[in-house]
Amino acid sequence: MSYLEVKGQREILCRIPYDSDLLLALKDLARRLDIKTGVFMLLGALKNATLLYYVQSEKKYTKITLDFPLELVSGFGNIAMMNDDLMVHAHVVLADKEGRCYGGHLAEGSKVFSCEAYIKELSPTVYRRYDQLTGLNLFDI
Repeated sequence: MSYLEVKGQREILCRIPYDSDLLLALKDLARRLDIKTGVFMLLGALKNATLLYYVQSEKKYTKITLDFPLELVSGFGNIAMMNDDLMVHAHVVLADKEGRCYGGHLAEGSKVFSCEAYIKELSPTVYRRYDQLTGLNLFDI
């Protein structure tokens, strides 16, 4: 197990714009605020969603497309640097009108109906690096 003690910095509340791509909006906000490392929580609703599921045995993602309105029941994620670029990593739980839940890794293509975000900036800066064992880009700590 590896770990790194971090310290909290700024805390931001944000309303993500209607019809924006949720993942890209989060990345844009982090860039504008110069947040290189952080954690966030999300609540709201999506017009549609694109999720990814990681197939461990194949070390690749499969896409899940949900083309209907969904409640954003829970969303959590983190912000880190990778190869001199910002990486926003989010997982969400979504519910349809019958209360059925869907979950996974948030991908580009998820359109916002409404979304409120809480972001906490952390220091020091954390980087991600490719991990051969899992095939994932994990914290380099």
